Amino acid sequence: MARTVKVEVPSASASQRRNKRRSADHTDTVSSSATVIDEDSHMEGSHDHAPNGKRPPKVFRVQCVIEEKGDTENTQNHEQDHVPTAHIDESSNTIDSDSDTGLELLGRGMKAFVTVIQDLRNLGVEELVLPLPKICVLGDQSTGKSSLIEGISGIKVPRKSGTCTRCPLEINLTTSEPGSSWRCSIYLQKSYIYEGPQISSPFGRHGTARAEGATRGRPLGPWLAQSLPESILFFRTTKKTDIPNALYRAQLATLNPALDPARFTPDKASPEERMQVKFSPNVIRVDITAPDVPNLSFYDLPGVINQAEVPEEEYLVKLVVNLVKSYIKTENCINLLAMPMTDDAANSTASKLVQELNAQGRTIGVLTKPDRVQSGESLAQWIDILNGRKFKLGHGYFVVKNNPDPRVSHFVARQEEDQFFNENEPWVRALSSHRDRFGTLKLQAVLSKRLTQQIRTSLPQITERVRSKTAEVVARLKELPEPPQGNLSLKIFEKILSFERELYAHFDGGTEEYPFQKEWYAAAMHFRDTIAFSYPRLSLSDPLTTSQTLSRLAYRLSATPTPTTQRSEVIALESDEEGDAAQPMTPTPQSKRKQPNSKSSQPSPSKRCRLSAIPKHVPTQDSVSSSFDSLTVDRSAPYAKRFTLSEIRNILQDAHIGLPNQVDPKATKRMIRASLTGWDEPLKELLRFADQTCLAMILERAAEAFSIWRGTRFFELTEEICKSFFEEQLNRQVMSAERVLDIERQQALTLHADTMRAASERAYVALDSACRNERAKALLNKTDPGWDENLNDRAKADKILKVTDAQLGPNPYVHELRAISDVRGYYECAFSRFVDVVYQGIQAQLFTACRNQLGTALKQRIGLEEADGKQVFPSDVCVLNCLQAEQRCTVLLAVDPEGERIRIELMKQKENLEKASAWLESQD
Repeated sequence: MARTVKVEVPSASASQRRNKRRSADHTDTVSSSATVIDEDSHMEGSHDHAPNGKRPPKVFRVQCVIEEKGDTENTQNHEQDHVPTAHIDESSNTIDSDSDTGLELLGRGMKAFVTVIQDLRNLGVEELVLPLPKICVLGDQSTGKSSLIEGISGIKVPRKSGTCTRCPLEINLTTSEPGSSWRCSIYLQKSYIYEGPQISSPFGRHGTARAEGATRGRPLGPWLAQSLPESILFFRTTKKTDIPNALYRAQLATLNPALDPARFTPDKASPEERMQVKFSPNVIRVDITAPDVPNLSFYDLPGVINQAEVPEEEYLVKLVVNLVKSYIKTENCINLLAMPMTDDAANSTASKLVQELNAQGRTIGVLTKPDRVQSGESLAQWIDILNGRKFKLGHGYFVVKNNPDPRVSHFVARQEEDQFFNENEPWVRALSSHRDRFGTLKLQAVLSKRLTQQIRTSLPQITERVRSKTAEVVARLKELPEPPQGNLSLKIFEKILSFERELYAHFDGGTEEYPFQKEWYAAAMHFRDTIAFSYPRLSLSDPLTTSQTLSRLAYRLSATPTPTTQRSEVIALESDEEGDAAQPMTPTPQSKRKQPNSKSSQPSPSKRCRLSAIPKHVPTQDSVSSSFDSLTVDRSAPYAKRFTLSEIRNILQDAHIGLPNQVDPKATKRMIRASLTGWDEPLKELLRFADQTCLAMILERAAEAFSIWRGTRFFELTEEICKSFFEEQLNRQVMSAERVLDIERQQALTLHADTMRAASERAYVALDSACRNERAKALLNKTDPGWDENLNDRAKADKILKVTDAQLGPNPYVHELRAISDVRGYYECAFSRFVDVVYQGIQAQLFTACRNQLGTALKQRIGLEEADGKQVFPSDVCVLNCLQAEQRCTVLLAVDPEGERIRIELMKQKENLEKASAWLESQD
């Protein structure tokens, strides 16, 4: 049988002919002859008419007649492949059958076919139309498959422990122009999304995500196919030595689907060897262009697992089997079955999968590790396989030997392989009839030829399916409603700018049109007045009314007042004279409120509770410290700490230092901390008010600004983004205010000594006066029972004032009064500082962030602006992050967002199908 192959080659220079001259070497199985046609004789004009005055390179057409003699005993069936390689002898323009250069020249005719399929696959035609022709390498684990891939592709794969193929690897080899450099690009093809739960976080060192097992409805378990696959450029290089590490990192990025792939690129620090999943159906694509590679495209599939390492990973066995089946079952797939000659062929799980799918007729067997085959029965098995008597495959078997040492170059490995088959038995004599099937280069030639034939056969069907699919997509597009028109991203951008201007005006205030700041100031003043009026009180019990107490003229530190069941009165620190001076304001009474010990719980501001008890309010014109018309301070001071004389005495005794008439500072600090316990609820009220009024104002401004798009997904999305942004800022402010409160309670400190001393003196004068009045009333009750009958208030006061100090005797509670007075003096300093810091924080942090940053957050999260890092999308529009801004806006502004999302997908499909159709027509 003879075949004619025509190859056009440029004429070599004289020096090239001298360097490359060699004699023809004809094997027993292949002979060839060639006729050289000088193309110059067919050219119009001559070299004298060249623009640069130089003669253009001479081109020869080499017409090769290759006769395949073959051994009838070696022929398994009519489809057995012999390897018609060619070698140009530059001196005589003849062809040598053993040269790599000949393979390259013959491969030039295959380049267009292989390239068009690669382009169609990158366009997503395989997912849209039908499976495209491809070569898939499969085998069990540890069958020498990685070494086979290295031999075919000329690149080194990762050799670290635990770095077996855990996801499909697509390798595209394309012949470039002579003299061009070797180039490689690595892409991550995200065709599947992972929906399985994680076992833990961070992930265990060797995996794993505990995922649901494969089922008939979900053959790949937790992996679901995406409607719009993504292709992410991961790495580019011109150095072969970069490939092992780059592939290792690309695999780690693929096996950690929840993490950003950019974290794993080779220019980053070494990543942790952690994997969220053990295997992934997403493909790592490697595109290689070089002058010395054949035009070839193939997939390296994960090794078939026979048994899981641990019981929890048993589901992976079926998952990997289903993944391999999904590739090799299609009729357009040429299967490359790797089988080591060290094992029994009958034990190959991958071989059983091929038989199960009836794919033997389109499978090529590759026997690896021939240097380790044992003589005797084991060798006899492989001889029977090569001769087609066992495990027969449609395209027969090849035998390859690869050097697993990563330090050995591809060129040296091929030399060693050729030397092995030419010098060792049984390959030299016993199996000499199969010489045309020994070696990686011969396997490359057959794979390239078979793939080209498969592509040529499939192109008419592919072309027809692309046309019909295009018509189907166009018909579906006509059924959808018209999308929103105009420059939508610009319209949205302008509306967001208008929204920002409204926010500025409301947060800045200053006019009746923008009342937010006025309402906020009223709420802040109510907070300030509530804290100020919650100063510590002193409750005077009946010890002062007993005759025993009245008879004491000397104070004893150890004395403890005896409680009775009579009414107790509270000494407030204000009176007709001293009270107004001691207090920053005079609150007016208000209706009943909940007491601090009420069982009704106050919701936390961090949980977005609403303030229901505080209405909007306006300050009066009297003074900034007076009450507001509808927002007044509770006169009962529900948050104030109430001390009794006996309680204060016990605190002083607990801290007694052994010296008379001395108060330990520890006692004062203890009373100060107790006085601040009531600040929590007023603070929560203020934050709830800020939450309610500020968020309501923001949402009102957003509703006004984007009202023309009410009812669209965009309108809903802006509200979600505003709420999310405000909640994040409010939570920060809550944490900040709580830190301020914690600081006040942890340490009592002030530098305002004069202010504290003056406040303490005012408090002591008021307390001492009130205490004297109570003692005088007690004395009158004893000496003149019924003295207050038929007397008005003025007469009673005069009666009390007539009681002399001599009649009363010394005050036995001087130290208690002095202690509570000091606490009251510090309280006046502390509350002023606290309310100022809280008020300033909310104004300067929460409101300023909403004023200056909310508009930017809207633009970034909708996708109109790039953030300093990664973009943040709401979960339900994550599918849009691969679309352009205009397409995203079209979806968001559509009345039917899902329909518009489908439209965009169909438009992308239509664009890709039209490109595919144009490429296919160019091949006709």
